[in-house]
Amino acid sequence: MAHVKFVARALIAACFAQAAWAAAAEGKAETALVRVVYVDPEKFTDVGDRYYPSDETRNAYLTDLKKYIVRRAKPLLKPDERLVIAISNIDMAGSFEPGRYTQTYGRIIRDVYPPRIDLSFTITGPGGVVVKSGERKLRDLTFLAPTVHPRTDPLRYEKKLLDDWLRQELGGG
Repeated sequence: MAHVKFVARALIAACFAQAAWAAAAEGKAETALVRVVYVDPEKFTDVGDRYYPSDETRNAYLTDLKKYIVRRAKPLLKPDERLVIAISNIDMAGSFEPGRYTQTYGRIIRDVYPPRIDLSFTITGPGGVVVKSGERKLRDLTFLAPTVHPRTDPLRYEKKLLDDWLRQELGGG
């Protein structure tokens, strides 16, 4: 069953990659270099700042994360490459501990609640030829180490996790 899901996600990513390449050929290269797609975001494990997050909060966080990925990935791509990322799950760092605090408080950050992001990706080169693709389950067990992201950024741990993956997958340090 997991193999079927992987193939389905890879096909989705390949279709988006082909669409991105076509858009680039029409002179829209800037918007087509990196594309991020969320697969069933309403089913993500945990995206928000409350135990029962609102749709508005989830959408704001996902929009912020998408913009961040696009901005960080673009400089790491080689000329004529396109990247499509299909994110299938996000579990933000920290958790809400029932009984410990009321729901009006934010998440509790502890090392037992690392950030997790599941994704599939496709990198295409000239003519839409697939250069690299795969599925990754990103985890950062050392997420409490100092980070360059401001402490006020609610997505700082997830952004660091994505930065590490982008550098590893695309090179650049």
